Amino acid sequence: MHGDQNDDAGLRLLPSFRCVLGGREVSLSQALCRLLVTVALEPGGLARESLHGRLWPDTPPAEAGKRLRQALWRVRRDTGARILAVTSAHVALVSSVDVDLHRAEGLARQVAGGGSPAVGSADVRLLGSELLPSWPDEDVRSARDRWDRLRLLALERLAEQALAHGDVAVAIELAELAARVDRLAEAPHRITAAAHLMRGDHVAAWRVYTRYQGLLVEELGIEPSPGFRSLVERRAFV
Repeated sequence: MHGDQNDDAGLRLLPSFRCVLGGREVSLSQALCRLLVTVALEPGGLARESLHGRLWPDTPPAEAGKRLRQALWRVRRDTGARILAVTSAHVALVSSVDVDLHRAEGLARQVAGGGSPAVGSADVRLLGSELLPSWPDEDVRSARDRWDRLRLLALERLAEQALAHGDVAVAIELAELAARVDRLAEAPHRITAAAHLMRGDHVAAWRVYTRYQGLLVEELGIEPSPGFRSLVERRAFV
């Protein structure tokens, strides 16, 4: 791509990093990928000095500044696009650059906050996706933890909505996705058990409960909530 264009520029962080320009994936060095990820995880961008510390923490400031200038030039050279908005003090993504994580976070906040946006299969795949699971950077780990908390709430709410509408299969699918985010969270297991009870399968509901009970006792030494046990016990003897 030439001419410093920015047509259909996007960064994909769920679950792995990709830079996409005009429908074409652009191959970048690990150093440039790390720069773009670091900036993308801060919607408002970062001061140059902050980037120095995050990307080259053990490098003298003058050398870190030189490395950043080189990296910024290489991003422009290797993409042929204006992905970064750069000033003498600040680096941010150009506002038109699409980031799947930002879209997914917006959707998750709407759902978790009680909204009812249209959610398609592609949206569910995003909510079910980890954020750069193989990246060890502390900034990525912190962002991953925030994303996991947010998407867990969204997936639980979507599962509850599906169950309320009698869509047992979808409720189970969404609850299982939520359980993969946090296997110790009770709500996904409780929703799955309730879905099995809705279709009259008390045995499957008990299996869900007892598996979760065993996991909780082994990991934390505690029992599921009385409400969860009451749910499966009450329905089992109706």
